[in-house]
Amino acid sequence: MDLSFASQFNAMMWMAKNGKGLKPAVYEFPKELDRETALAKLETMGISIDKWTEEQERYAKAYAEGT
Repeated sequence: MDLSFASQFNAMMWMAKNGKGLKPAVYEFPKELDRETALAKLETMGISIDKWTEEQERYAKAYAEGT
């Protein structure tokens, strides 16, 4: 529930900052704000995300690899 509230708060802050130039419509929550919210939640839980090595990144993008 707290993650949902944090996302809503970030969306309201984004709207307060950027909303004057927007037309009435449904807008997608910006991915960078979604990531910021998720990382803040993980940090409060003492969890961090490690980065992929170059080998892992190549493997994830190579469809000929693996299964």
